[in-house]
Amino acid sequence: MDGCRPLPEDLLVEILLRLPVESLLRFKCVCKHWYALIRNPSFIEKHFHYKNNRARLLICNLIISNLSKSVTFSLLPGQIVPGVTPEQKTLYQFQRTDFMSITGPVDGLFLVQKPFYDENVCLALWNPSTREFWPLPPVSFELQSEDYDEQFALGYDPSSRDYKVVCIRRFWDNIGQGAFTRVFVSVYSLRNNSWKNLRSEIPSCCHLNEPIGATYLNGVYYWLSGGLDKICRIRSFDMGSEQFGEMHVLDIPKARWGALMLRGASLAILVCDHPGKAMTSIYEVWVMKQEGSWTKVLTVQPLIDAHWPHGIWEDDKMIFKITETSQLVLYDPTTREVTELGFQLDRTWGHCWVFNYKESLVPIKRGNDNHCQDNAVEQIDHFFNIDYEEDPALLVVT
Repeated sequence: MDGCRPLPEDLLVEILLRLPVESLLRFKCVCKHWYALIRNPSFIEKHFHYKNNRARLLICNLIISNLSKSVTFSLLPGQIVPGVTPEQKTLYQFQRTDFMSITGPVDGLFLVQKPFYDENVCLALWNPSTREFWPLPPVSFELQSEDYDEQFALGYDPSSRDYKVVCIRRFWDNIGQGAFTRVFVSVYSLRNNSWKNLRSEIPSCCHLNEPIGATYLNGVYYWLSGGLDKICRIRSFDMGSEQFGEMHVLDIPKARWGALMLRGASLAILVCDHPGKAMTSIYEVWVMKQEGSWTKVLTVQPLIDAHWPHGIWEDDKMIFKITETSQLVLYDPTTREVTELGFQLDRTWGHCWVFNYKESLVPIKRGNDNHCQDNAVEQIDHFFNIDYEEDPALLVVT
């Protein structure tokens, strides 16, 4: 009968591409054909870049009080009405946690970190859309001294279709003078589930500034190195060749502060002469069209109280933390409207991360389909040392 004929393949794909990840995860159970289609790498890539899969703001709010940490991951709607506080969707909320930081996203994946204790695992990959969670094995560095710091970068190697994590650990020779003795670099391969030590190509005196969000683009991760002056450089790491590189940044007159970020599909730098000044700070966004060629695409003078920049959304809207009230706001430079996002941030020791996030079907492990999804709450709970069985109120998952 005509009513029993299967949908044409191209029409089926077009319909499925329009659906959110949550629905697609359920539809994998419809039949073997749908299961194979939704898990196909080509479909996963098309779905991630599909026009319906718009970037949304994902806010990670870490609050520290009385030596206790709480962290909330919240997702805002795809459309934010100016002047109206948007409704938040809580992805995860931990009332007592060992959570330390988060890096990403890259293709919808995040790298989360907790404090390092002895040889314990302190890193994990997380896909909020599929709820897959994968702890990484410990980084195999020989401890040189008790004084060191670490930086991490998450990226993708298109040639081997492998997600990788870069760990840069710097040991201090004299902590009072801030001098480093040695720099160690190790790279984790998700495909092999193992770390590999590399020869460091980063000078011991070099500092890699933290970017706004993940500055991964087309197989390469980027950091801004040093101050914004004539010798300022951008250092890079190629996920395929696993080699470092560097290039010069244009000399921007009077720019005293800067942070590297992505603007759409381009590497960009946000600069300001006096960031955070009420009514008078002027921010500029410069985009790199090709290596060594930079173009100014945006100038913003937010008419708001003292603040600090936390990111950019939809190419021109900026996110600020208001210093006095610790409120997170969205500023539209075209209309000059300020929209409160509904977050009360920690004024002292806490931290807030703001991400442009798109839903993703990217699997963290390609073995048993249910391996990372089963008991996802228990996996995350165990990783961050929360005993929710003693007090279920300590963990909220929606």
